[in-house]
Amino acid sequence: MYVVAKGNSFITHRGVIKPGEEIKENDFADRATFLKRVAKGRIVAGKSNEQIEKESREKQSAAEKAKKEAGEKKKQEAKTKIAEQVKIAETALKNAQEAHALAKSAADNLLGKTTEERKQQIAGIVEKTKECEKAVKESEAALEKAMPEQKDAAEKSMMAAMEAVDTAKKELKEAEAAVEELPEYKKALEELASAADAVINAEVNLAEAKEAAAKAG
Repeated sequence: MYVVAKGNSFITHRGVIKPGEEIKENDFADRATFLKRVAKGRIVAGKSNEQIEKESREKQSAAEKAKKEAGEKKKQEAKTKIAEQVKIAETALKNAQEAHALAKSAADNLLGKTTEERKQQIAGIVEKTKECEKAVKESEAALEKAMPEQKDAAEKSMMAAMEAVDTAKKELKEAEAAVEELPEYKKALEELASAADAVINAEVNLAEAKEAAAKAG
């Protein structure tokens, strides 16, 4: 391709051809005239302004396309990474829940191994508490029906019954606490609490991962 050199222009049958525009042999009366202009450097081989602009646009378009594709690729990679994080968080939560279930089962089994004697002791105290509570109700009823001269005795009887209830409840509480104070049971409860905390943390992590995934679209 030949173009008009800088600082030159030609009037042809196509009109005025300006610097940087493509020019051809048939724009002149004969080939010799065209070649003379070339020899004098008024016409040079090269790209036209239009071709340069076209290539520039194509280059810019290609750069923008590459940038867009890179951005889409980066965005997709981020989505994939976040999706993987969600799966990891879901697996972690599942594992934490299973660990919690095992810890609870272990604590329950250990508590179930309490000696029969202690179970009977607790059962006896429970029954004793019920009887004392029944005695309180009976003494309250007796107090309501008591003659004036019987009031003091009835009140004392009711107070004694209420004290007996308090004593029985205290014994029951101590008996139940004795089970919880067993070293191996205390350890099982600590492991259960730790497992419960792990479940909560896993739930929080999963919620955050899902929120990030939602924002990523």
